[in-house]
Amino acid sequence: MIRVPALVAAMISFAAALPATAQIAPPPPPVMARPPVPPMHGMRAFGSMSEAGRQAMMASMQGNHAADRADHDRVRVARDRMLSVLDAERLDTVALRRAMDDERDAANAMKSRRQAALATTFATLSTADRKAFVTDARSLRDRVERRVDKRMHKGMRHRGMHGDMAAPVPPVPPQPPS
Repeated sequence: MIRVPALVAAMISFAAALPATAQIAPPPPPVMARPPVPPMHGMRAFGSMSEAGRQAMMASMQGNHAADRADHDRVRVARDRMLSVLDAERLDTVALRRAMDDERDAANAMKSRRQAALATTFATLSTADRKAFVTDARSLRDRVERRVDKRMHKGMRHRGMHGDMAAPVPPVPPQPPS
């Protein structure tokens, strides 16, 4: 017959030894080295160009990040102003047009700066690189259009739509009386 104090002592010694005999979690898996990511996702689009042409295009398309950030901030501020004007009880069309003009000016400044950089780069490219750029740009455009069409048609089939039928407009919820 086992005495109770001996049983308690055995349980305590077993409990004390438990952390040492507990299963240890396996070490984390080794960190896999990620393949180097090209500085620009679209560099595959310039696959037919020479290395010098690709580098010139990459430098041109990276642009001036500080100026782009400032223009993005200007666009965001103008859009926020538009939303504030639209949210007001009384619509101030002059303020709305001013905010829309500011948004367009900021977006156009960014686009103009990018196009000027590209025009300068295109002037430095060889004829072969320019022709390769055109071929690659057309190929990329066609791939994107096919992908978009495929997704649109897949979504239309998923929703049971066919042809050029537009999605049904959901009913407008009733407005509480004011």
